[in-house]
Amino acid sequence: QRKPGRGDSTLSVSCSDKIARWNVVGVQGALLSYFLRPVYLHSVTVGRSPYVSEDVCLVKQLKRSLFERVTPLSNELIKPFEVNKPIFCVAPVPPKEFQHSETAQATLTCGYSICWNKSGLHEVILGTTGRKQGTSSKGAVYPSTESLLCKKRFLETFVSLRHECKIRCSSNEVSYRELKDGAEEYSSASKLFKGRPSFRNWLLKPVNLENFSIIRNEGNYPSDNSGNSCDFQG
Repeated sequence: QRKPGRGDSTLSVSCSDKIARWNVVGVQGALLSYFLRPVYLHSVTVGRSPYVSEDVCLVKQLKRSLFERVTPLSNELIKPFEVNKPIFCVAPVPPKEFQHSETAQATLTCGYSICWNKSGLHEVILGTTGRKQGTSSKGAVYPSTESLLCKKRFLETFVSLRHECKIRCSSNEVSYRELKDGAEEYSSASKLFKGRPSFRNWLLKPVNLENFSIIRNEGNYPSDNSGNSCDFQG
């Protein structure tokens, strides 16, 4: 795949593969699984295309792609994980003004992502760099250009919730990859999923992209009485 429609291929898998995975491990990811039970999709709705015959049974295709491929895992998963079966729905062909143009294959997709938070604030992120809009090539090394949704921010937020966590951190450095691997139930469910024939070639990102750390006594979170700011309590 190429996002935003040009440049080098990304390490992203197809949307149908991602949703199939969510129907096994949930959408909450590894870090949130420390705090939450799996969060599963309730329904999946796909709009009809004006270029596809109405005789094509989209619901049948959705079931086969997003659910039936992972059904064999039902007897292997350990609670709280299970094979989720969402409701599959088909929406009618959208009005003309919302349809892709006939030349859509030659059209570049937007290179920006807009992210909102609960306070109504938003940030515009460049899809090619993952940095805030307006960032110069020289300024891309500064923390002020980082998105609130980047993995580093996720790690900092996770560490700030250490008193709610069920594991203990023994070193002064907290590794994002190590914490993800520490979510044992989630990791086991994910490995079962990727062991299925349909998903054995699942694209894996380079280890160095997630093998970064933050120092426990730094960051915008309080420290405990011992002077450590990441003492994960059970």
